[in-house]
Amino acid sequence: MRPSTHRRLRLVAVAVLAGLAIGFITLLTTSTGLRTIRGGRIGGDFPAFYGAARIVRGGGTSSLYDAHAQETAERDLFPSGIQGRLPFPYPPFVALAYVPFTWMPFKWAFAVHALFMTGCVLAALAMMRSSMPVLGSHALVVTAATLGFFPIFRALFGGQNTPLSLLCAAGAAAAAARGRNLAAGVWTGVWLFKPQLALLVAVTLLLRSTNRRRYVIGLGLVGSAYYLVGVALAGWTWPVWWLQHGAVPFALEDVRVDRGNGISFVWLATEAGVGPLGWMAAVSTAAFVFWTTWRRRLAAFPATALGAGAAVLISPYALYYDGGLAALALITSVASRPSTAAAAAAIWLLAFLQPLRAWFPLPPITIVVVLSMWLVSRIGADSAHRD
Repeated sequence: MRPSTHRRLRLVAVAVLAGLAIGFITLLTTSTGLRTIRGGRIGGDFPAFYGAARIVRGGGTSSLYDAHAQETAERDLFPSGIQGRLPFPYPPFVALAYVPFTWMPFKWAFAVHALFMTGCVLAALAMMRSSMPVLGSHALVVTAATLGFFPIFRALFGGQNTPLSLLCAAGAAAAAARGRNLAAGVWTGVWLFKPQLALLVAVTLLLRSTNRRRYVIGLGLVGSAYYLVGVALAGWTWPVWWLQHGAVPFALEDVRVDRGNGISFVWLATEAGVGPLGWMAAVSTAAFVFWTTWRRRLAAFPATALGAGAAVLISPYALYYDGGLAALALITSVASRPSTAAAAAAIWLLAFLQPLRAWFPLPPITIVVVLSMWLVSRIGADSAHRD
């Protein structure tokens, strides 16, 4: 890359980062209470997490998935005139993890949460640089591109936790790349707060692991810890309770309510009334990932990126901000083969068409995830970043 081009990219990166920071500060400082200057509301989906943490903190875990309890816990988290609730579909240990945020007023908690998730993105990028040193000379540009990636910054501003998923994926890949299979299993285990995404990546990494026993031990340690925390909160059968009263009802309801934001094959096929085709596409996608990982002996980062993209596409429930995991595939592709930079940039730009989803036969983020998987699947064992 010519020095003049590199300088221009750095200037654009600084402008993007400054714009994101100014935009977030303006959002908070110009709001009146929980209402933004343009009449919207502060917090995005964060009330669901904050309200669930309130329920657990108050000793009401048994009513964590009760609609009335959730509405009561979230009543003051919306501007005046707005009623209802944002359902909480996560396992009970996730609500416990959010309890420290309830020690702060809601708006402050939302700001701290956004900063924490930004830190997760930065930590994920640091993990990638440790295994792909070429990223070091372009750290500013990569940081701006990642934070400015449409589903990532929407997750940051919308109180979601996609950046934490990105960190778990990057941590697992970085550990696997160094042959630290126990640590790779631990990172994947931490990701079990979203099991619909973590489990497919776990199988993908297990296929190319050099010590599957240690990987499974690491995964099992964190999974067991999560389970025991759930037992302390809700009893031995909490997974059944969570699925019956939390995850499954939420997914079924949200497919009807949140039309236009789903991006997975199963979700889209269900919306179109051809659900079985969605499951066929999901099975085919998983088979493609497993076959490609095994047959081409993919390195840790390409394998993880491919598995993460597939997990989003085959999950029964995945919204557009989950597509932020495509950043792992785009960064890995460019770091391994700089000639893919133009294609990666085009895919990155395509994500910004998501607000125009109604004009497309498929959500732009779905296309972004598919194309990013195609790009990273071309990296095989001959990659410059072998492990």
